Amino acid sequence: MNLGSKWVEGIRPEGSVAEAAKLSLSSRLAAVSHWLPLAAAQAEQDVEYVHQLRVSTRRAVAALRLYCDWLPAKKSRWVKKRLKKIRRAAGAARDLDVLAERFRRELSDGGSQLLDEIASRRTAAQPAIVIIDEHLRHKDRLIRHVRQLLDRISPRNGKANKSQQPSDFRSWARDRLAETAIGFFAAIPSDMGDTAALHQLRIRGKALRYAIELLAPAFGPELRSEHYPVVEELQERLGKINDHVVGARHLREWSAATSGEDNKLALDQLVRRDTAQLAEQIQAFHEWWTSERVESLRCGLSAKSDSAGNNSY
Repeated sequence: MNLGSKWVEGIRPEGSVAEAAKLSLSSRLAAVSHWLPLAAAQAEQDVEYVHQLRVSTRRAVAALRLYCDWLPAKKSRWVKKRLKKIRRAAGAARDLDVLAERFRRELSDGGSQLLDEIASRRTAAQPAIVIIDEHLRHKDRLIRHVRQLLDRISPRNGKANKSQQPSDFRSWARDRLAETAIGFFAAIPSDMGDTAALHQLRIRGKALRYAIELLAPAFGPELRSEHYPVVEELQERLGKINDHVVGARHLREWSAATSGEDNKLALDQLVRRDTAQLAEQIQAFHEWWTSERVESLRCGLSAKSDSAGNNSY
């Protein structure tokens, strides 16, 4: 099992949804179990441990949501609740890691005081990861609950036996991709300068990206090679916008809290620069995210959803 892979191997398009659920959740939850102790104990050695932990928890939660109708409700809620705690802890730490990395590149020696502040906050964020790791390792809590979750995957769980859903993975995947794509395109804002709306598009884009990763075995290679890269780049561009939004927010908070006039002036200057860079990123996104690109992606995903039940991939 490749813990760093975004794709789930071994899923048969003609197989059952329950079979796909077990393979997908096994892969996603194994990645969380791998990265959590590394992020808790060795984050200072490599910031990627926390980064990979946050990504793996997002992918695991996405899989739980996608397959919710096949999962035991109580056990699924337990696992999802712990994953969200891990994600929040890793997210707070990762945001500061990104901020520190960016300011180390952009600031001159005069920014050492700000970097010290970021480092102090990053140190304060680490215990949350350690605590959840210790809690879940105690008596193998996470391992036991995950094993029980996987053992109880069945169409009899949730609403799967009531909703007349397709039992084969290919047909089921077609419906799930269509639903997720509809939600994504509905979130495209009319005002590309609205950062709150762009954040919602980023959330929907993540859902679409993670759904494609899980559903890809039901479709032809074009879904991975042509359409997924567009969604992936969209996420990267919106992620850069979000980095500037988060960075400016932190800077404003620190400016309001600082008592030194020199520090306040320096922070306010950084806020103005961050705001200018945010505007540049939004403009670049607007120029890339053209109506032609949107329509091409819409048609491509629609064609995949319409044809999945008739292909033999």
